[in-house]
Order: sequence, then C-alpha cells, then structure tokens
Amino acid sequence: MQSIDINNNQDPTAEKVTIYYFDDFAFDAQHDELKNIASNLVQKLEPQVAHLLRLFLASPDQVISKELIQQSLWPNTVVEQNSLYQILTKLRRVLNDSTKSPKCIKTVPKKGYRFIANVSTELPKPLADIIPTTKNEKSLNQPPTRWMWLLPVIIVCFSAYAFFNSDEPEIKVPLYHLEDVSYALGLEFDVDAHPHADLLAYIKDIKTLTISNKQGTVLFQQPSTYRAAKPSWQKEGKLLAYWQYREDQCDLKIITPQGAIAHNGPAISCELAQKPVWKNSKELILTIKQHGTLVPYLYRLTNNALIPLPLKLPQNSIYKGALNAWNDKTYYLLNHKDHTSSLIELSGRTVLNWDFPIWLATFDPQQQTIVSNDVSQRHGLIATRLDKTHYPIFSTAQGLFSSISIDHAGDMYTAIESWQVNIRDKDNLPIFSTSSIDYLPVSNALGETAFMSRRSGICEVYLHSENNVTRLSQHKGYEYVQFLEWRPDLSMLVSNRDMDIALYDRQGMVQQFTSALDQSIKNLGWYNADTLYAFDGKTVHLYNLQGRLLSSISLDAQLAYYNVYNSSWLILKNNQLFNLTELTNNMFFGNKLTDKQLANSVTLTNKQFNQFHNIRIKNNNLYWQSSWSKRDHIWQLNLATQQITKVAKGNLIWHFDINANEELTIAKMEALEGDIKRLTTVN
Repeated sequence: MQSIDINNNQDPTAEKVTIYYFDDFAFDAQHDELKNIASNLVQKLEPQVAHLLRLFLASPDQVISKELIQQSLWPNTVVEQNSLYQILTKLRRVLNDSTKSPKCIKTVPKKGYRFIANVSTELPKPLADIIPTTKNEKSLNQPPTRWMWLLPVIIVCFSAYAFFNSDEPEIKVPLYHLEDVSYALGLEFDVDAHPHADLLAYIKDIKTLTISNKQGTVLFQQPSTYRAAKPSWQKEGKLLAYWQYREDQCDLKIITPQGAIAHNGPAISCELAQKPVWKNSKELILTIKQHGTLVPYLYRLTNNALIPLPLKLPQNSIYKGALNAWNDKTYYLLNHKDHTSSLIELSGRTVLNWDFPIWLATFDPQQQTIVSNDVSQRHGLIATRLDKTHYPIFSTAQGLFSSISIDHAGDMYTAIESWQVNIRDKDNLPIFSTSSIDYLPVSNALGETAFMSRRSGICEVYLHSENNVTRLSQHKGYEYVQFLEWRPDLSMLVSNRDMDIALYDRQGMVQQFTSALDQSIKNLGWYNADTLYAFDGKTVHLYNLQGRLLSSISLDAQLAYYNVYNSSWLILKNNQLFNLTELTNNMFFGNKLTDKQLANSVTLTNKQFNQFHNIRIKNNNLYWQSSWSKRDHIWQLNLATQQITKVAKGNLIWHFDINANEELTIAKMEALEGDIKRLTTVN
C-alpha cells in the first residue's frame, strides 16, 4: 500500500481527468457534480467537499495523510481540529458511506485515509451496457433511460424488506430528485413558491427582491436601499408580502407580481421578523422579534390592526414561528428548554412532538406532512405525518438548508447556502477559517485566542495558542454559548451554556453550574479573579468559583457589564450608558441617581444603541456592536473623554475582537453562495 505524505510536492488534485466512476457514482470533477447512476440524482458539491473527493479519486488505494489534506483544503491557514472531520463527514454522507463498514473511505489509524472503492475514468461494465455514452462523455444530467426501468423494482423490493423486517407500519416513502432553479453567482435565499400559480419569490444578494417562474426565469426584480427578507405568497390571490429592515423597524410590504404596491403595512419596532403567514386573503400571522423574544401577531389589512395573539406557552418554552398545515389551519412551532420541539394550536393543544430542535418547517399538501430540518439541524430534511410517523426526504453535503416552500403539486423549493466564516488579522489574512455558522473570538495579552464554534447546533469552546488549537469543551447537546471572557489573571475562561455557567482552564472544563436566573442571560463576566456575575435584564447575580450564589441585585436595564480594569459597572438604560462605581437595588426607579452619576453618563444615538451587544474593553476604550437597517456597526467609546467613534460597518459580521494592541479582527461570513433548488418526486 502506497502512502501519500505532506512532503510530497505533487498535488494529486492536479490531474486533468474530467469524469471519475466509482461504486454507484460518477463524479464530474470539472463542475463538482456527483451523480448517483442508479437514481439519476445529481448533486453539486460544496467546494471543499469536491476538492477532498478529487484528492481521493486522483490517488485511489493510497493513504493520504491528514496533514496533506489540511494543507490542500486550507493552505496557509490555521483551522480547527474538527474542520477536517466535518468535511469528511459531509463527503461520507453524500456517498452513503459508513465509518464502521466503509465502501469508499477507510480510516487508517494514525496515518490518514484511504479511498478503497475501485476508481475508473471509463464507464465500467455492466453500466456501459445500460447507459450508452459517447467518447466525449454526455452530461451527468442526461437521464439513464435504460436504467430507470429498474427503479420501480428497487422500490418494491425495499418496501417488501421493510414490511417483513420491522414492527413499524409500512410507510410509502417518496423518492426526490434535486435540480437547480437559480445558479447565478451570489446569494439567493428566503424562497417562497406560490401554491398554485407559476410564481416563485426569493431574495438576491440581501437587498433585491426577485420574482421568477418556477423554472427560474426572472420576471421582476426590485432592488432596495434596505435589506429585504422573507417573501410570502397569498394563498388564493397573487399578492406577495415581504419585510424590509429599515433602521430599527420592520416594514411590511405587499406587492403584485409586477411590483406594484398593493399595501403598505405599519412600521413595527423589531429586531428580526419571520416569514409572514397568510391566514386568509385579508389577514396574516406576523412573527416579530422584540426585546430578544419572538412574538406572534394577527395583522388585518382592512384596518391595519396589529393584534397580539394569546398563544398559550408551556413553561420553559419559546415560540419560533407559525405555519399553515392540515385543513388549512394555522399552527405554532415551539422549542423547549430540553431541546425538543412541538407543534401546537392557538389553544395550546399539542399536535406533534420532535425530540430535537425544529427551526425550519413547512407543510406538504401532497403528502400531508410537516417537512422540517432533521436532527442534523441544517444538512437534512425529514417529513412527519400527523400520526407521528416520519421518513427522510433529502440530505446535502453542498451546504445548509436555510428556507423551504412547497406548492400544491408537492414540489419543494429550497435555498441551500454555503459560506466561510473567517477571523482575520490586522493584515486581513485569515487566522481561523470554518464553515461553522457562528464564531466568538476573544484574545488576551499573551496572544492567545479563545473562541466558540457552532456546528449542527452544538457549541464548543476552543483555544488557539502557539499555533495549536485545543478543544476545551466536550458537549453533544444544543446548548448555546453566547458569552466568553478571560479571567483578569488570564488563567481561566468563563462562558455560558444556555442558562448554565461554565469555567475552563487551558486543558478543558473545570466547573459548570446553574445561573439560577429567571430569564435568558444578557451578559456575564468576571467581577474579580474569584467572583463571577451574570445578568438577565432584571437581576444581577454574583457567584464564587464553585457556583455558590453570593448576592443578588434587582436592576431593570438593557445591559449590565462590569469593567474589571477600573472597578466600575457599565449600565445601559434606554439610550443612556452609565458608568457607576456600585449598584443598589432598583436604583433606576424614582430619582435615586445622584447628579454625579447622571453627569457621568453618555447618550447614545438610536443607531449606536439599537441591539447593543458583544462588548469588549481594551485600554479604557469600550467597544460594542449594534445593528441599523440590519447592517452591523462596531463602535468605540473612550471612557475618559466620552468620545464615540465608528470603527467598522458591514453586512453579516458575526463577532469581532480587539487584541492587546487595539487591533480589530472581525469574524465575518465570506465567500457567500446560495442557490434555489427544486425537489420533485420520482415517479
């Protein structure tokens, strides 16, 4: 067995082969398209997955070291230890391969990986007899008509096997074929298909509302100064509702397919809006995020009435959105503290349950199922019936499912997005690179950077030190990490895990305890080297390092942050930022603030104040992030002079960091790609 190592200067991906055949697949290396020959299903792989497959196919039956793979996929970039595993997992998923019984990719312990399937650059027999090809190779999208007659036989055999080998009732599982609707460069997302008419709506590159037919021919485009989001077609008529994020508000717009304004809804103070749901031709269910919480409203077009819905929520549950389902009735999706989900009626009666978080859901009128994300959260779709039986629909290694819509013919239209999240240094070079959907970098004076990376809903804490990346946490759940901060002596880190507080040293987690707060944590950090604090908008708790509650202070404010470097509290109340040496109970009720306290405050503009988050303090300068018209801004406040400066702005800035030299690094989504796809059933 030959081994490929990092010292080999030849890149195996440099081969000029166009089509590779292996197992049941044909791979078009020029277009990154993988075809399952039996089902005729074609998937366009995301770039790194395709690159890894080319690497294997160019060197079959040879051991390829992890170092060579990492250098080939991420040249001159330090990546998380888990990044290679994630790309391998995606490739194995799309190849239907198993780590326990591999048919394609075999792990060679302590050495690397070996591609064990037979690889050919010519169509092997007996497939050559079934699928005639020319010398130049026909397109992978051309259907193998002589092979397709076997498909019903395969389905019947599979159904019979399932019937005789399971105690569960037989479920007729439809097969789906994936095809492109839009494939232009850039980002297409937030797709919605008209239930009956040949109309499709989606957002192009953040600010352009696009209307096309269901084959992808563009009929109308409406660019905007403001960010557009979440189009939704009327059920019977042909009106389209969508949102515009303007300043600190969400504007509801309703237009015709030709772009004429049919209705201007109210401007609603909000942080985020979900897809409008047409209850009927004159009423919509609007889901709006206000003060950190999604709230459902009934909106009537006839009189612009916005009525809060009295949705009955179980304890420790949060509302996620609405959808129309069986008998055209509106249902409401909930996520629960134990990371399960349910679908309920307005009365609170539960209709369905899932044992994992659901965040993407719609109704399939043909199959009478709820189509949602699966347990992977973003890579797969499943269908769930009213009797609680379910079956898989489709999984992708190309990117992440971000929206889905289904028309009355049962055709599914989905947006699949891919991107890189990069942390860049002062020279704009990537320090870390990942396909994770979040990042939270926090550097220290030693040149180390701790960060959180979240994949498939799982948040993990890592430490980058001396060009090595160490994973500090070992979690398998869905707990969200939103805060991460170094101890003043740089010996430890603190983070939240949902409502819990976790402590880490440089080897791993050393302690975890409950915050004992009533609401979600708005901020936490160090009060001193031996004391922690956490704040939920109503109460500040102080704890020792063992998690024992030391004291509580009632405080009604948007944010409380302790500046351990000058021993003062930064309190955000409305548009005022106060710098206080101590806190007292209910100090903002009545006239309890002294003239000195009032004088030692800064008034923020709405743009500086809106969605104030992600605080950093370096050298007596306060940095934070805000959002205005859904555009991210990073600000600097000199605490001595009280002068405020804008230091950066842009779209899709997840997080930022300030190092000891006050150099800014940004964790930003880059290399954005998104396409609209159609999933149709294979008869």
